[in-house]
Amino acid sequence: MIDSILNKPVTEEIVKNLKYGTVKSFIKRAISDKTVVAITTDHRRKYKRIMDGLKINHQLCIFHLFKMIGKNVYKKLNSEFVTDRDKVRICIVFSEIKEIFRTFDQYIAVYRLETLLKKMKEIPSIFPKLIQKIVQDFERLTLFMRDGLVSRTTNPIESYYRNTIPDSLKRIFKTQEGVLKFLNVRRDYWIKNISKNI
Repeated sequence: MIDSILNKPVTEEIVKNLKYGTVKSFIKRAISDKTVVAITTDHRRKYKRIMDGLKINHQLCIFHLFKMIGKNVYKKLNSEFVTDRDKVRICIVFSEIKEIFRTFDQYIAVYRLETLLKKMKEIPSIFPKLIQKIVQDFERLTLFMRDGLVSRTTNPIESYYRNTIPDSLKRIFKTQEGVLKFLNVRRDYWIKNISKNI
């Protein structure tokens, strides 16, 4: 877990599983003595229940939303059974979905979503379920618009781990202790040299 405002790691832990109880207790311990504005996560289903249970404001990562939709889109774009005309239409709708979240004004986002919903009958068949998910999660997808301190993506944590432990090094470690020792050294370096020291 990383503090995206100060760009500082809060805590980290290596666990054997990512079950509901494991994740919930990790988050509970991590925030026990801290003021929490919100937590930004990817789209694993359990996160919503965990955040609601802990009464934490929850932002779903916009980048992961685009990635999830993109998987379906790119399959269609690479299919020889989809016409060029339909491929263009798919690209246009995907761009319209992205535009919903390319603002910091929630009223503009709502207007763009409503405009898209009015055209549901014309939208290619890969989108209705995805748009329904956006409607259901809209409050969690737009929290960053209502509170400027909330990170709209999980990029801060992903950047931290990409910088702290490259893939080439991950393969070198044979023990959990070795990984933890390396992470501790890199965390101290990050706090001293990269994060905002206030």
